[in-house]
Amino acid sequence: MRKKSEERRQAMIDIAAEVFNEIGFEGASMAVISARIGGSKATLYNYFSSKEEIFVEVMLKQVGCQFENVFTALQDEDDLRAALLQLAIHYLSVVLKPDVVAVKRLAMYYAGKSELGPLLYERGPKRGWTRISEFLKFKMEQGELQSSDSWIAALQFRSLVEAEWVDVRMLNVVTTVSPAKIKISAARAVDSFIRMHEVRPSV
Repeated sequence: MRKKSEERRQAMIDIAAEVFNEIGFEGASMAVISARIGGSKATLYNYFSSKEEIFVEVMLKQVGCQFENVFTALQDEDDLRAALLQLAIHYLSVVLKPDVVAVKRLAMYYAGKSELGPLLYERGPKRGWTRISEFLKFKMEQGELQSSDSWIAALQFRSLVEAEWVDVRMLNVVTTVSPAKIKISAARAVDSFIRMHEVRPSV
């Protein structure tokens, strides 16, 4: 029974995605989505508390699995630089994809118009970068990085990785970035991060 309920929920998300793509977030409503699904609003509310929650689920289903692979990549590499380089390359490769850029643009547009922004942040970026923070904290405890606030360090790493390409890609100044350029850029970001946080000998 639980499996059928989850299948029903996923089917609702797929139908809601069609509605959002056709008429946009603002034009859609729980009534419109439930009508498209073929059930009542009460049934829809049994699965989702709001239109914003459904929209977040749609976004996460469309691009979330790609980021999941990015953040789990750290588990397979013990060497600090190699792990960070692999993470940076994978992250940039995903975040610069057309479908991910489109979803991010949409999320930023609607973030100030509803509770969508906080919901998406909690379910998406915060979860992913919390994993990076935990990895960095472990490396600090192992003495491979200077001890500091690991959450701040994770955000600094993200900023360095995104610095060369994300803004120009989001604003369509650049439409494609080759794998070779991503690797070079990622290496620069990782080297800068390690220099910032390397363990310095006590004087």
